[in-house]
Amino acid sequence: MKAKGKKFLFYAALILIIVIIDFPIYWMIKSSLTSVDKMMTREVSLGITELDFSSYANIWNGTEYASQLKFKNYLWNSIIVVLSSSAISIAIATLAGYSLARFKYKHRNSIAQGILYVYMFPQMILTTPMLMLVIKLGLYNSLLSLILVYCTFSLPYSIWMMRSYFNVLPKELEEAAMMDGCSKLRAVWKIMFPLALPGVVATVTYSFIIGWSNVIYPLTFITDESKKMVSIGFLSLISGDMTPWNGVMAAATISAIPVVVLFMFFQRYLIGGLAAGSVKS
Repeated sequence: MKAKGKKFLFYAALILIIVIIDFPIYWMIKSSLTSVDKMMTREVSLGITELDFSSYANIWNGTEYASQLKFKNYLWNSIIVVLSSSAISIAIATLAGYSLARFKYKHRNSIAQGILYVYMFPQMILTTPMLMLVIKLGLYNSLLSLILVYCTFSLPYSIWMMRSYFNVLPKELEEAAMMDGCSKLRAVWKIMFPLALPGVVATVTYSFIIGWSNVIYPLTFITDESKKMVSIGFLSLISGDMTPWNGVMAAATISAIPVVVLFMFFQRYLIGGLAAGSVKS
């Protein structure tokens, strides 16, 4: 009986935690499906009382209160920046991670730890020096500036993740391939890289998620409306008492869909990548 009571309390606590975590998401979706008139009333209902998709149509087509928005441009800009920065990060992280895992040279572990410490710096602290550097390079208000800056916070952790993956792969496979006549580079490309593919997928997924949701850098480096990212593009809808909250929630819901879909497809790789990255090696 005592065991059953503990089990009941465990599941009750688990359900409560899930409800608390997921309630803001539910409320966002519910609000996006509510008409403007009901959004402005004092009546509060926890259930979904109507299915009004007009806010989604307004956001997507740029009509009514969303006439100044270029939401499709925001999505396209985000896709370009996040995919480009993720591709650059994984290319560098794979080479750097392999080097830190396989080659023996002085201060190798210190370099690996230093890379991880760089990741721990808050983005807010780095915003001002990054902005000054971007302005001096003549890249202000361009998507290229975001691509390069995004690499600065995705690359350190990506290197650490790839290093962890290469560390757990057996060296004997690589050595056997080299004994059969493969060069070092060919053995890495043909043997080690395919084995590390789950780590590559996890790293790319992670880079995509943190890049897609980033707000600080797009808000700082981009002022042109047509070059804004989806994470900040719909913030112009917020204007005090006149804010169309159903439209804001609809835009937020659409913005979250790519990340949710990506996570659903690659969650097992992402969880495995986080687990591998937590192993001290």
